[in-house]
Amino acid sequence: MERRLPPEYTGWQEHESAFRRLTTPELVTEVQDGSPERRLAALSVIDLADVAPPTIEDWIRTLPDTEANELAGAIPVQRAHSSCAEDVRWVDVARIGYEARRLPTFLVMLFSSLEALDSRGCPEAPQQWERIGDWLGDVYDRIVAAGEDDARDDISLFVFENYLEQPAIFEAFCGMIVRHESLAQEVTLNPGQYLTQVDEEHQRFALEEAAANGGLPFESAWRALKRG
Repeated sequence: MERRLPPEYTGWQEHESAFRRLTTPELVTEVQDGSPERRLAALSVIDLADVAPPTIEDWIRTLPDTEANELAGAIPVQRAHSSCAEDVRWVDVARIGYEARRLPTFLVMLFSSLEALDSRGCPEAPQQWERIGDWLGDVYDRIVAAGEDDARDDISLFVFENYLEQPAIFEAFCGMIVRHESLAQEVTLNPGQYLTQVDEEHQRFALEEAAANGGLPFESAWRALKRG
C-alpha cells in the first residue's frame, strides 16, 4: 500500500534510482539542502552507518515528521556483518529519536536494535535491556504527566504487547503499574492484552500489583485472563 504523504513529497520515488548511485556525502547534501521530495528520496537510500552521529542527531531535531520517520526506518538492524558496538549505537540513536520526536517508528527501531543485540549473542545485550527498561519507566512517567495520550498508546502497542517477556521491561512495566492508577486499571480490565506472553508467576504478580494500586480485584482480573 502506498504511503499517504503531504503534497510536497509528490514524485519522491522518481529520484530513488539515481540517488542509489550517489555517494554518502552527496546524499547528506541532498538531505540538508534539497527540496522535500529529494530529501525524502535521499533518506530512503542513505546508509546511516556512514553518516556522522552529530549529523544524524541534527536531522532528528530538525527534519519534518515525514522525513524523520524515514530516518528512523533507515536505522540498520539485523545486518549480517554488523558488530555489537554498532547495534548499541543504533539503540542510542533510536532512543534519542524517540525522546526528541515521540514518533513510534523510533520506538519500533529501538526495540528491533535490542533484538539484534540478542540475536548476535552480544555481551552488551543484558545491560542495554536494563538501561532501556529504566529509560522506559522514566519516559512513560513524563508522557503521562504531559498528557501525551498518543505516545502512551504507542508504548502500550509497540512495547507492552510485545516485550514483557524481557525481564527488564516487565520490571519497568510493574513499576509503572504502581505509579499510574490508569495503567493498573487497564491491565486488570484487559489482562489478555498485556500478560499472555509471560508465565503464570509473572501474570499473578502483575495483577496483584495492579489490584493493590487502583485496578480491579485480583480474582476478577485473573478469571478474565484465564477466560481469554
